Order: sequence, then C-alpha cells, then structure tokens
Amino acid sequence: MVPETLTLLRHNIAHYVIVVVVVVMLELMMQATGIVTLVFAGLSMLYTHRMVQLGEVHGWADPLGTTGKDGSKVPVVGYLLRFLALFMVLMLLMAGGFLALGVSGISPEADGAFALWGIAVGTPLFCGLLALIGSVLPACAERADTSLSAALKRGRKAFGRDVLHLLTGPVAVGIAGMALLAFTGWQATPDSPLLQRIAYQTLVTVLTLVPAILAAVILSRAYLRAESRPSA
Repeated sequence: MVPETLTLLRHNIAHYVIVVVVVVMLELMMQATGIVTLVFAGLSMLYTHRMVQLGEVHGWADPLGTTGKDGSKVPVVGYLLRFLALFMVLMLLMAGGFLALGVSGISPEADGAFALWGIAVGTPLFCGLLALIGSVLPACAERADTSLSAALKRGRKAFGRDVLHLLTGPVAVGIAGMALLAFTGWQATPDSPLLQRIAYQTLVTVLTLVPAILAAVILSRAYLRAESRPSA
C-alpha cells in the first residue's frame, strides 16, 4: 500500500501539487471552512483510482485533465455525487456515535474527549461499510458497474482484510494528523499573518489529502482483486 502510494505520488506529483495549491488559494479566498478541501479530496481520489486501475499519469502539462488516455471523459460529477453520499453516511455514523455516548451518560461537559469517542464509535463502522460497498467509487472512476449488488459481491470477497487496511492506513494517518495539530496547538485565524494562514492551510490540506489518497489506493486494489485484474 505505502510503496504503491509513494510511486503514484512520484509519477503524478504535478496533480497533487496543483490540487494543494488550488485548495489553499480557494479556502483562503472563500473562507469555505473545509468545503473546498472535501470536494478536492474526492477529486484526488477519483484521479488516484484511474492512476491505479488505468495507468493514467498526470504531468505538469495536464495535471487535472478531464479526458482519459483512452479518450473517455473522467466521470467527475458522478463520482463526486457518490463520494459525497458516502461522506454523509460517515457524518451520520459519527452522529450516531455521539448519540450512543449521550444515552450512556457521557456528556461533552463531563468528558472533554466526547468528540473523539464519537469518532471512535463511528469510524470503524464506516470502514466496514466502505469495505463492503466502497467499490462503487473505483467502479465509477472507470465507468464500470456501480450497482450496490455488484459492490456487495465484490466487498464480501475480502471484507476483513479491507477493513484492516482502511483502519491501519487512512484512518491511522488521519488520527496521527489530528494528534499532530492538537499536540502543537497550531492554528490560524482570519486575523493571522498571511504567511501563517497559508502555511496552516497547506498543512491541513496535506493532512486531508494523504488519507484520501491512501483510501483510494486501498479501494482500487480491492476492486482489482475482486475483478481478478492486476494493477495497471
């Protein structure tokens, strides 16, 4: 997983650098509070799927090309709709985790780690759901069968392994990133110096994109295994 991801980053560094630059600029200009970052995380997952499955490479001449090497259009809208739908499921699962903690008697006032416990409840459930039906994303990336029945058939083949990979890959990296920000206490406000805001937003963007890229690699590999295909 990690070696393959590093290879993708090296061969497609133009794509990822441009995404980071665009996200940082738009977030600072629009004060979008993460919306732009979320959308571009989905886009990077889409392009990462195509890099793994179709062998596409995005250099400086065309870092965000909308046409694949076979001449087909990159399914940006269809993919983002599915990505955002899964993200909403994640939010619902985390909200369910908060409610479960509230019912158990734990409250934000009584426990400062309330949010972290809610994430701890919702995230493993989401990883299970993603391992089960998440192949709709790599399937959509190459315009294959995105039905839930096909996804379930693929997801059952290596469910446990895929859940483990998601937990030890993107989830672990995401938690490490949050811990880094919490430990350093670093933050930036609209009143902070411009360079500080740029540096902080760049770090947040990278800490968001890296788990998303890892998740895309894991889902693509699981999809290719289920379809009995090698990586491109």
